[in-house]
Amino acid sequence: MNPYIAAAVAEMDKVSVSNLEHPGSWALDPCSCRFLAAFVRATGAKRILEFGSGFSTLMMAREIAAQEGNYILSIDNSAQYSAMAREAYETSGCQARVEFRVAPLRPRFYGPRLLLSYSLPKGLLEALGPFDLVLIDAPQSDFARESVFYDAFPALARGGYAVLDDANREFAEQACVGAWKKAYGGAIDPVLLEGIGNGLDVIEKVSDERPRYQLRGALCSAFRTARGLGRLALAPKERPF
Repeated sequence: MNPYIAAAVAEMDKVSVSNLEHPGSWALDPCSCRFLAAFVRATGAKRILEFGSGFSTLMMAREIAAQEGNYILSIDNSAQYSAMAREAYETSGCQARVEFRVAPLRPRFYGPRLLLSYSLPKGLLEALGPFDLVLIDAPQSDFARESVFYDAFPALARGGYAVLDDANREFAEQACVGAWKKAYGGAIDPVLLEGIGNGLDVIEKVSDERPRYQLRGALCSAFRTARGLGRLALAPKERPF
């Protein structure tokens, strides 16, 4: 097994996740939080890109706070979840440098694949990188996550890692990982950890590579994107803060 993954698995039970702090079902599973914190510690990551703001933001911030040049860019399409994560971080007393951004989801073509994508300024991630670690914890289900890895890959340092949550879901996250493997080939090395939370996929960036977007499955991706857009449009408005 990858030595960083092995070290994190061995040490994760020593990481404290307070029931008083953990917000419950909307947050990353406590077991996954423990692994994530231990993995950040094992790799020495200090610059982190996160898609899906939440309790995970605070867990990672605590791990990198003592490192010089630490930085987390936490992105969410939900202003509500972003505000909740910001409040948890600001009231914690943690001194890590964390930037929260809200970015709505918009359809975008990646080669022949129409996917939902975070609406971010072009070149932003590359300008703020390179990042040692990317956490992909949103958007979920029919909102899809395939585009997130394509956007983050150029900003991820060679030898860095992406961690995908809910990796046990065969027709969602596992399908995304399959598409990424076809697009990047040997430039990535994914390891599925089925027994941690709802499953985690830890993906090492072995080398820089331009993606070879696959035509196969493009029609299905377009259908899922259209369905996701419809659900977003019909979703109830978020509570004001």
